[in-house]
Amino acid sequence: MIKVENNLFTLTGDNFTYQMKVDSFGRLLHLYHGPKIIGDASSIISYRDRGFSASPYEAGFDRTYSYDYLPLEISTLGEGDFRTPGIIISQEDGTTSSAFIYKEHRVYNGSNKIKGLPSVVIEDAECLEITLEEELSKAKIILTYIIKDSSLVRGLEIVAGDKKIKLKKALYTFDYLYGSFDVTYFEGRHCSERTRKRATINTGALTFTSRKGATSHQINNGFIICDSNTTELFGSALSLELLWSGSFTFFAEKNQYGSTRVGLGMGSEFFEYELQNSSIALPELLITFSSNGFSDLSIKNNRFIMSHIRRKNLSKLNNPVLLNNWEATYFDFTGEKLLSIAKEAKALGCDLFVLDDGWFSNRNDDLSSLGDWFENKDKLKMDLNTLSSLITKEGIAFGLWVEPEMVSENSILFKNHPEWALMLKNKKPVRGRYQLVLDLSNKDVVAYIKSFLDDLITRGKLSYMKWDYNRFITDFFSSVTPAGKIEYDYILGLYSIFEYLNEKYPHLMIEGCSGGGGRFDLGLIYYTPQSWLSDNTDAIERLDIEFGSSYLYPIATFGSHVSAVPNHQTHRVTPLFTRSCVAMLGSYGLELDPTKLSEEEKNEIKFEIKEYKKYASLIKDGDFYRLLDSNEASSALCVSRDKSKALLIAVNRLSHGNPVDHHVKLKGLDENKNYLINGKVIPGSLLVNAGLLLPFTFSNDYEAIRLYIEEV
Repeated sequence: MIKVENNLFTLTGDNFTYQMKVDSFGRLLHLYHGPKIIGDASSIISYRDRGFSASPYEAGFDRTYSYDYLPLEISTLGEGDFRTPGIIISQEDGTTSSAFIYKEHRVYNGSNKIKGLPSVVIEDAECLEITLEEELSKAKIILTYIIKDSSLVRGLEIVAGDKKIKLKKALYTFDYLYGSFDVTYFEGRHCSERTRKRATINTGALTFTSRKGATSHQINNGFIICDSNTTELFGSALSLELLWSGSFTFFAEKNQYGSTRVGLGMGSEFFEYELQNSSIALPELLITFSSNGFSDLSIKNNRFIMSHIRRKNLSKLNNPVLLNNWEATYFDFTGEKLLSIAKEAKALGCDLFVLDDGWFSNRNDDLSSLGDWFENKDKLKMDLNTLSSLITKEGIAFGLWVEPEMVSENSILFKNHPEWALMLKNKKPVRGRYQLVLDLSNKDVVAYIKSFLDDLITRGKLSYMKWDYNRFITDFFSSVTPAGKIEYDYILGLYSIFEYLNEKYPHLMIEGCSGGGGRFDLGLIYYTPQSWLSDNTDAIERLDIEFGSSYLYPIATFGSHVSAVPNHQTHRVTPLFTRSCVAMLGSYGLELDPTKLSEEEKNEIKFEIKEYKKYASLIKDGDFYRLLDSNEASSALCVSRDKSKALLIAVNRLSHGNPVDHHVKLKGLDENKNYLINGKVIPGSLLVNAGLLLPFTFSNDYEAIRLYIEEV
């Protein structure tokens, strides 16, 4: 519900209130965001002389009014607010000062698509639009707010008039007058992405930035702000997630008066966008609130993503069980070898065979050929159409790995179009994996990529495409785009390709990938229903990656595979059943050579695939609960929304002499129902409040259990 009265804007969702107010000087104040309230929260603001806090000229001799203390909906540089700003605009004369004053607002139903960007479009959502105008340049900021369920989606567009301005920073900010807050963030590295960390917000800024042109393995662009006492099941928390796949900046700080400011938005220090009679839209920001801990927050947030962000035409379908040949063969294969693997994959119950890297041009290692997207007939001993036809005749769909955004220096493409790569003019390029990044801010490059993808999809009869991105941008120089615009325009070029593919090939499934999880974000999930979670396929280490990722993303978006042992990254040997259980906490697949499996292993995998397909809808559409996450054991529960069935998966990490028992409370179940577990009927109240003793035998490391729970 959106209520506007006497310049007070009150936005109410299922479980929260978000409130703003236009003050007597036309500034938009951020009053409150938290559990539902009634009334005007501006009563919590005190006005007094705070000593050396600057006041705007229009305040006259009133030193009690200062932007250095007031909670602002939009924070800018040069107006006496000495906190970290969200918006920095350079005027035509080079000065950096911008004051945005309220002009008008409107309330309407049904949110709109933002041109060129992922957008939350909900026909029955309530929406608010507030327009502010800058005093000097007359540039406008148009703020949008979409209310649905427990979530709020913020949007922001900057519209410049005749006077030229430069936008140097563009973040959403939130001000809280008082309180002790923590920030939960998700850091990592290649093969160890999205490890959950928590820090207290103190004086001085806690800042995270990706300058890589992508979200990166090192830090995700989703964050959780919570009360200092919030736990998995108790306390208030809100998640902040950008619908964006490029560079970004986040900060959180407390000032000298105990108020807190948090900011999140696109771009890094490379960003500078010149505007004149033009506009720029920021990527939308998804904000979800819960007063019942991290678990409830994740569930509410992930429901919203599955309903309103994930690619809609595939969201109702269960993801296909696939076999990817990468860890089976790497670059060493022929068409006949691939066909034999595909036949075995079909026999095991897979729906899809995916041909990974090494099928094109002269690609026999990662040093060459990117950009030359034609099949290597000498290697395959056949063309792509023939290979696809032979595989699909076996009754299994065919998919292909591509890395469209990259080019090798020894490729035909680079020889013909060196200006298409992002490189500095008078300096040798910085290399990453011996490849360069194509300039997706260049429309000719985008047209080329669309053209060769059309050819591959048509000739290969593709039902799936694995889209990889294996290095980040270092040289921000384009032959057609000003350097400061590349961070933004590159991602718009990427999204335009995805939009084109989604419209032209509505049943083509695209899986996002970036050296595993280097570009895992809502911007990609909007176009690709699943992303490869990590290049680390070890089941035990995957538990940490899955659990960390689940705080902000639905597990249905996780590409998660059963790999061979010893594992290729850690050399760990884990039971096949354990590997399968961990893979079920995502979109299930295989990453191994089925022609090398024993009959016993084949029979076990056949059974496991049947089991996954039995549970697939529950895993995709159910609510995910993290029950236990420790160095000794991990346990999770998928529960149907009507609480009639559930799937419990638990993994013992390490065995101990004289071990401690592990109990889990099945909080997702209904206390008033009875459930059947392993042939026994157990009251829901007992499972929810007293819990379940995990039946590990502890005779070996890496044991797993899987229990199906059903209402009786």
